[in-house]
This record gives sequence, C-alpha cells and structure tokens, in this order.
Amino acid sequence: MYRVVIDYDKCIGCGNCVKACAMGVLEMIDDEPYPVNPKDCHGCQECEKSCEQGAIKVIYLGNKNNSFLRETEKG
Repeated sequence: MYRVVIDYDKCIGCGNCVKACAMGVLEMIDDEPYPVNPKDCHGCQECEKSCEQGAIKVIYLGNKNNSFLRETEKG
C-alpha cells in the first residue's frame, strides 16, 4: 500500500504528475493535484519522477495486513 504526498508549498500546479499517473490516482482540483484514488496507487513513482519541483513523493506503507498500518489508520 502506498501514499502519495504532495508538498503544496513546492507545487506549481503544472499537472505533470496527473498526466504521468497511469492509474488515475491524481486529479487536478482548483489548479492543484489531489490524490482522489489513493488506493489505486501501485508505487511506480512516475508522478514523482515527472515533478521538476520535487513536490510529490510516493511512500510505501506496507501491505494491508501490516498491524502498524491498521493502528495508524484508526487515528
């Protein structure tokens, strides 16, 4: 399971990450990329590679059976 993290202080809203994502994880909303389908991320990092500003990172969280992840999701 992966999480897409966007640093909106660095993001210039070019949309390259949205175009690079073949899984449709990201969409532009109000001129900013937003992970609308985060569970569809396969961790390919194409969005990260496409960002010249270094504003996007793909973080591996482990698999769904990871007990740490389950505890983190509880809040």
